[in-house]
Amino acid sequence: MTNTDLGDRPAAKAVPRKRPKAAETVANELRRQIVTGRLKPGDKLHPENVLQAEFAISRPTMREALRLLESEALITISRGKHGGARVSAVDLGAAASQVGVFLQIAGTTLQDVWLARTIIEPPAAGLLAALRNPAAFAELGANIEAAREASQTDLIRYADLTAEFSMLITRHCGNKTIHLLASLIYDIIRRQHEHVTERTLAKTSVDRLRQENIRSREMALELMRRGTPAAAESFWRAHLEHMRDLVLAAYETPMTIDVLNQPVSKLRPVGKVKRPARPARPIRPIRPIRPVATK
Repeated sequence: MTNTDLGDRPAAKAVPRKRPKAAETVANELRRQIVTGRLKPGDKLHPENVLQAEFAISRPTMREALRLLESEALITISRGKHGGARVSAVDLGAAASQVGVFLQIAGTTLQDVWLARTIIEPPAAGLLAALRNPAAFAELGANIEAAREASQTDLIRYADLTAEFSMLITRHCGNKTIHLLASLIYDIIRRQHEHVTERTLAKTSVDRLRQENIRSREMALELMRRGTPAAAESFWRAHLEHMRDLVLAAYETPMTIDVLNQPVSKLRPVGKVKRPARPARPIRPIRPIRPVATK
């Protein structure tokens, strides 16, 4: 075969792989030790000069590696005679804050967040119904009772408890990924609940909606206790869709989330908010379970 057969084309040059910086290599190793549990929350890292010798790097490179881990909230660094780097407990709130900022920069609306919620939470309710975890049901029941009391005494706490009810469902559903995804948008949902609640504090007609909301949560809990996954998932999806329509109807226009303050939009005057129509085929109430007679 001749050069002509090969087209006289020069051989393609291999693109050299970019070598990671020394600071990134050190940060990766320390990160691995934290993730695998070799370094646990509260553990203090060796002094900088010891780490420098261990990794054979300069002091500025060592400090850059520590700053990388600090920016990820994996360690905290204190100054002074007794200072140093210490492993932090994983802060999901920090990750959620970053996600919230990203969503706001991207112009994400509350409609968008609520759609994600109606996708994430109902399957979690079904999973929890299949598990039939008595401890989880006890927490959900306590949440409902606390919300019932707060609906008469502290409406902002009531708003927070309604958001917390959803978090309890995902926390106990047995799927860590679902709970993580729900946690990342939890604070956005909680702020929105508080915003609408503050706007409707003095409206007596809204209290009927709060009591209806509490009854729906009781129904959802009953379905989960009965161990009916499909019914629990379907009911919770219908509930969230109804609440989504009700909440979003309170705003004049589609609103961008604001993770620092309130949703970026005006609320409609309370008297002009109309309740969305209920689904055409509402779920029938469940009859109480009768104890089995024993001889």
